[in-house]
Amino acid sequence: MSIALRVSVLSLLSLLGLAGLAQWRFAPPLAMRTGAQTDRVLADLASQEAQQDGQARATEVLGRFVGGEITRYFWGGFSGYLDVLGIEAPEDMEARIQESADMVQLLLIPRAGEERYVARVQAEEGVPRGVACRGRGTPEGFRVQRDQLRCPAGWLPLERASRSSRGERS
Repeated sequence: MSIALRVSVLSLLSLLGLAGLAQWRFAPPLAMRTGAQTDRVLADLASQEAQQDGQARATEVLGRFVGGEITRYFWGGFSGYLDVLGIEAPEDMEARIQESADMVQLLLIPRAGEERYVARVQAEEGVPRGVACRGRGTPEGFRVQRDQLRCPAGWLPLERASRSSRGERS
């Protein structure tokens, strides 16, 4: 046996011995417990996981939307159609697109939950700028500040996942 393995086994056995001497009670894993309080904790965890999953999917779609619309702008104007950009809205979200000559916006509304996701690309003096945000209610009041498009008041910017955080190499 290697030294590291021996030390690990001895440490584990020592910890178990100490737990026995101190008469520590070990609770079963959360999923094995019963009762209303445990059920509520498990439901909350499932809800949080679903929300995080929805946010990750929305972030991916909105990031592709912003990039695609900026490219489309340089090729002649914005597009009000997701299929032209090669994008599909997540199945559990309603997609609404607004378009004008100098702006295009995609709003994703999950069928469950109150949080919404929006991406907007607008041209200011011939330069397209985009932003993706999350929040509640109707996104109004986008503004350009320091040559960047900013989220409306009360909305938070969505951080795009970097390639390295998704396990891809640059």
